[in-house]
Amino acid sequence: MPENRIFAANRAGKKAHLLQFHHPSTELIELAAMAGMDGVDLDGEHGHFTLTEIDAICRQANAYGMTVTARVPAIDGSVINGYLARGVQGITGPHMESAEQARLLVDTCLFLPEGARSWGPARGNVYGHYDAISDLHGGNTEFLANANANMLVVAQIESRLGVEKVDEILSVEGIDCVTFGPNDLSASLGYPGQPGHPDVVDAHRHITKRVRAHGKRLLSDRMTTIRATTIVLDAVRAHMADHGDDPSGEGA
Repeated sequence: MPENRIFAANRAGKKAHLLQFHHPSTELIELAAMAGMDGVDLDGEHGHFTLTEIDAICRQANAYGMTVTARVPAIDGSVINGYLARGVQGITGPHMESAEQARLLVDTCLFLPEGARSWGPARGNVYGHYDAISDLHGGNTEFLANANANMLVVAQIESRLGVEKVDEILSVEGIDCVTFGPNDLSASLGYPGQPGHPDVVDAHRHITKRVRAHGKRLLSDRMTTIRATTIVLDAVRAHMADHGDDPSGEGA
C-alpha cells in the first residue's frame, strides 16, 4: 500500500490536511493536489459514493501521492471492506457506542494478527497478485504489515451512550483516534441544534481527557479537514456580499 500521508506528516511534527467532500469528483482531487493537500476525505455516511466511484477516487488520489480516508455509512464489516478493497487507508466508524463495535471496526480494518481483515483480489490488496505483491512489498507478510502500519482507525463518539462507554471503546487495541459528532451528540444529550451547549462541551472535554489517559489521540491531533461545500459557499457568499448590488454596465 502507498505510504499514509497522515502518518508521514505526523512523523515530521505536522498535521496532515485533507479536503472533505460528499459527492464523487476527480476534479476536486486534482484541485486539492494543486493546493498541496495531503489527501481527501469522503463522507460516506451523509454523502453518496458507489464502489466504482471510490475506486476511481483512490486511483487518482494515489497517482498524486495523496491518501484517501472515509467515514463509512455504518460500522458494518461488508460495507467497510468495500472501501478498503478500493484503497482507502483510513476509516472512521460513526455512532460508536460499545467495545463490540470498536472491535468489529478494528477487525475489519486490520489484517492478522492485529485484526481479521479480509484479503481478496481487489485494488486495495494489489489485486491479490502474489508476484506484484512481492515486487512492491517483498512478500505477503510484508504487505500485511505495511497495510496495517498505514491504516488509520477512528472511532466517532456522538451519543450519550458513546460518552458513557468511552473507556470501553478506548480499551480496544487498534483504535488509533477518536473524533466527535457534535450535532448528533447535542441531540442525544437533549439539546438538538446546540453543539456549543455547555453540556456538550463538557462531554467533549470528558472524552478528550479519557483519550489522553489511554495514550491515544484525537483525530484533530493528526489532521485537519476542510469541506469542499464550505469553500464554495463561503466564496460565493463573499462574492455576493461584495458584488450582489453592482449596477449594470452603461447602456444596459
